Amino acid sequence: MVRDVDWSKWQRTPRGWVRVPPPACAAGHRWTTSGPGRPSERFVTCGCTVDRHHTLWVCPTCGMHCAEGCTDPDLWAGTTVSSGIVGSRRGVV
Repeated sequence: MVRDVDWSKWQRTPRGWVRVPPPACAAGHRWTTSGPGRPSERFVTCGCTVDRHHTLWVCPTCGMHCAEGCTDPDLWAGTTVSSGIVGSRRGVV
């Protein structure tokens, strides 16, 4: 299945296209698209949607893990998220 790319969530940089992060983590920290405020981008497998994959943003300030488009962080697969990331450090954006 081919997905349409939502180019509004991407930004052109000298190194190519990068993902524009959501505006804030669940704790309210401000994220930037570059520099020390840029969250790391990963992926998490989850059972809340048919697609089963979400973009996972990790806040550089507090370590909050926020899955984009997720409805239930309790359903994240333990093999795709760092160990020790308990429910209080999981969020959605």
